[in-house]
Amino acid sequence: MKTKILLIALLLSSLAGCKVGNVTRAGGVDNLSYLQFLQGGSTKYGEGVAVFVDDNPAFTAKVDKIEKLNVRGNVYAVKQGTRHVKVVSGGKTLYEKDIFVGNQETKKITLP
Repeated sequence: MKTKILLIALLLSSLAGCKVGNVTRAGGVDNLSYLQFLQGGSTKYGEGVAVFVDDNPAFTAKVDKIEKLNVRGNVYAVKQGTRHVKVVSGGKTLYEKDIFVGNQETKKITLP
């Protein structure tokens, strides 16, 4: 009888030590920055523009219209830090500059 009570007490004490439901996860934000391209003049870029960042191959980016109520737009992820950005449309260079983008920052580039 004492053995049964001892076994039950041991079982209950071992189960009481288990904790369920408290899970913690540590993490930070990605080391990425973002570029957004805006239409500054009356020129429309329907097909998009070719964007070169540093020595990487070009990618096609959509150009957003500037609107007061439009908070969101098309953004493109790049690594943070100093980047050489060149924007080309129809064989013509629209923008070429070294820029600095901080962590989680969105750099807005206005095209002519």
